[in-house]
Amino acid sequence: MYSVNQLVISGCKRQWILMDTETSMPLLYPLRYHIDHLAFRSLSTQSASLQSVKFFYEFWNQKYGVSFCYSFYSSGHNPDIAVSEMPAFWLYLENGHNVQSNVLSLTRATKASSLTHAARVRAVIHFLSFLINTYISPAYRDDTPKALTLLASRLHTRLQLCRDNYRTLTPNKFSLRSHNSQGFQSLSGAMVLSLYGIIAPSSAQKHNPLNPFPSGHLQFRNFLIIRLLLNYGLRIGELLLLECSSIKPNLRGDKFSLIVTTVDGGYEPRKNAPSLKNAWANRVLELDKQDYIYLSIYIEKIRPKTHKHDFIFISSQQSRKPLSYTSVHSIFSKVDKVFTDQHPEYKSPLYSDSLQRLTPHTTRHTWAFLTLQRIWHSKYLRNQLNKTHFVAGVPSLTGVMEEAKDELRLIGGWSPTSQMPDLYAKRFLSEQANTANIQRIIQDNAALQNTLNTIMDKYNDEFI
Repeated sequence: MYSVNQLVISGCKRQWILMDTETSMPLLYPLRYHIDHLAFRSLSTQSASLQSVKFFYEFWNQKYGVSFCYSFYSSGHNPDIAVSEMPAFWLYLENGHNVQSNVLSLTRATKASSLTHAARVRAVIHFLSFLINTYISPAYRDDTPKALTLLASRLHTRLQLCRDNYRTLTPNKFSLRSHNSQGFQSLSGAMVLSLYGIIAPSSAQKHNPLNPFPSGHLQFRNFLIIRLLLNYGLRIGELLLLECSSIKPNLRGDKFSLIVTTVDGGYEPRKNAPSLKNAWANRVLELDKQDYIYLSIYIEKIRPKTHKHDFIFISSQQSRKPLSYTSVHSIFSKVDKVFTDQHPEYKSPLYSDSLQRLTPHTTRHTWAFLTLQRIWHSKYLRNQLNKTHFVAGVPSLTGVMEEAKDELRLIGGWSPTSQMPDLYAKRFLSEQANTANIQRIIQDNAALQNTLNTIMDKYNDEFI
């Protein structure tokens, strides 16, 4: 009865839409939700959110025999009819998409399934929150502004309580990574050097036996892909959207920039078409001179010629199709195998600073770690000279760190309120925290020197 379909707009731009299969028309309220909230999110986010809303519509139709759109419109756009159904919707998911009495079936869902169900309930809660914000207004209800504000506040409070109930069943991305993973997700400086030792292209003068790719052209392309990901923190989708025209000079012609943005119109044969994660992902990144030279060499001398599209990175096959997500992951999989074979210590759980695995996203973590490290040290030294961010004559590391993370958000394509820099820069933040802690201990040791010396003298005497 309902399906989530991908539409291609203007021959290129893709969007996921929740459709009524009987009428072949989009569902009204999910369509408004998509236009106002989801349209600028990644395709994967659109699909997951609308899939959850689809399940809610199926639940509503099974329970009441009519669509939620009809019930919501008939109620005078009253979101309360849906808010009160959240517990029943949870049971519907747990009972295998069957509306039964408010008793769980004897065959309980697995933990993984319950986590998935909780995530879907929370996605529907986001949809209902949108309905509250949109329809509890003078445009749809004949009440005073004060009464409407009070009603909306009460409904949001109920939704928040419901969201909190399911949050305990859905560990967030930070807790999942911090509790269920070994080591860091970023490369250290030494690891980066080792990685370059593997991906450096062979030349006529020097063969690189570690490079897992056979052709010199493939080696150069894959080297450039990994280098751009490491140097600019690009997401895979952003890399795959780059066109030859994305490289632009400044007015004086002495600097070049990489324009990260969406592609308007044109040839797009990839089923899983790349897209920007959000509106903040649109940005201009200044290119290092060496990277500009590498890109120029690749585009002018190595990149296969094609009139179908302008995407920079192209498949080595005769089709000349733009590179896909799967191809980039395959590149990293081959490099990771050599990386592990040559440097098993980097992956060993015996070491506290080991790496979990080498993936495309590892490069973004690494970029965030190295970039935040450089920004922080630069700001710290500058602030010491200018005596800014000082509290009672002591430099405030918190103020410097927040400024550094704000800059990282800007060039990394995150919103101003995003907490992702804290996650991506985990290695640097950990190093800073440990350094501060060791410095504190050293100061305490100095104050306790006499006591500590007495203890050591006693035990040294016993072991002599």
